[in-house]
Amino acid sequence: MGRKKSKNYFGRMTLEKEIQDLKKKIVKLEEENNILKKEKDNITEEKDKIIQEKKKLEKEFEEYKVEHAITVENLQKALKIKKEIKSHPNNIGAKKNHVGYQRHIPERIDYIKEVKLSRCPECGEKLGSVQEVRTRHITDIKLVSNACTTKYNISRYYCTHCKKIVEKKIPEAFPYAKFGLNLMLIVMYLRLGLMLPFGKITAYFMDVHQIKISKGAVVCILRQLVKIYGSYYEWLEKIIKKSRVKQTDTTSWRINGHNYYVWVFVALGVVLYKIRKHNNSKTAVCLFGKFQKNSVLVIDRFSALRALGKKLGFLLQFCWSHILSDSKDLAKNFGSEGKYVHKKLKQIYALAKGLNHNGNQDHVIQLKAEIFQLTLRNYKHNTVRKFINNLYYRDGDNLFRFVTDSDVDSTNNLSERELRSLVILRKITNGSRSTCGANITAMLMSVVQTLRLKNINILTGLKNIANQTSGY
Repeated sequence: MGRKKSKNYFGRMTLEKEIQDLKKKIVKLEEENNILKKEKDNITEEKDKIIQEKKKLEKEFEEYKVEHAITVENLQKALKIKKEIKSHPNNIGAKKNHVGYQRHIPERIDYIKEVKLSRCPECGEKLGSVQEVRTRHITDIKLVSNACTTKYNISRYYCTHCKKIVEKKIPEAFPYAKFGLNLMLIVMYLRLGLMLPFGKITAYFMDVHQIKISKGAVVCILRQLVKIYGSYYEWLEKIIKKSRVKQTDTTSWRINGHNYYVWVFVALGVVLYKIRKHNNSKTAVCLFGKFQKNSVLVIDRFSALRALGKKLGFLLQFCWSHILSDSKDLAKNFGSEGKYVHKKLKQIYALAKGLNHNGNQDHVIQLKAEIFQLTLRNYKHNTVRKFINNLYYRDGDNLFRFVTDSDVDSTNNLSERELRSLVILRKITNGSRSTCGANITAMLMSVVQTLRLKNINILTGLKNIANQTSGY
């Protein structure tokens, strides 16, 4: 019994000791937990301070950008810092209430074929009478169309009246040309209509028509076509010169690594290009002549185009797309002042467009008065103030001609779009190698883009013009 009691005693003592040790550990863990909570609170306070400092710095930076917009922009360009663009992902699939589109049934049906069965394709059972007829339209082309080479044995005769050898002209072929008219027009279409490089043009003829044509032959074909369409190009020049309302714009071009300029002129559905060394008004003066009184020229506010209007006595209409684009830049760079100017100009332009060219001089005076109201405000930024003053005092008379004249457009977007065709060609080809090549490009491109602007099939249009000019 004594041994049993002693064992229970020692067991109880050991258990109490373990309990005391556990209590000590709990107290120690609670102390460590309190320390960690204090550290967490300190970190949270520091984080809040950092966030507040960040917001303060961002606010100061935005204020600095407004005051020194040009400096910040130049600094971003120098350091090649890209602007932050917030992406707004579009939802996948068609929009709500979207009406589906299917290819229409072709107007011209070339062949009709009957597709019938005598036995079931699944089990081979013999079929009876037709239950219904389903129609299906399939449009296809020949994958490879080999070219056709014709040998002409030309009989030549001596004319006693003319005192020379005569012969009959070959139809559909230019003098001394080794290719027919259709092939030459395809070359012109691929080069200037689809803007393909010479290498791809030669590859097309080899793959599709099994003809080997060198890059030099392509250049030679384009030179021959210039002789045919030269008279048509001169006719386009006359239309541009005599039209009452015109649009024009310029962009850069490269000739053998040197800077040149492309001029585009648009009027009455005609597109005319000219490539010249300088970007001054001499190019347009040579085209228009010296008497353009009461004619209207729709332009942006480029200085060379202003000089052109002043020199020839044009009535000008400045492009509102460029004006609103400039005011949008003000809204980005000059805070509330720029945003106010941009908003008001958009409202004024909307009022002017809402008249649908049926306005009168009283409407024009009211619209100009709206712009005059903008000049009366006190602007902190000199750029904003200068923009508004120039718009009213320098350009005010040339802002609203489209309000009273239905033939005048409020923008020169048409000339911008037509100029884009040569910009794309310049990016593909890096320009021209010679002034002769540049002139060929300008002349033939004028013909192609005129047909495209008039919604005429380019290939049939080119052939009709060639037949009318009787160049072969």
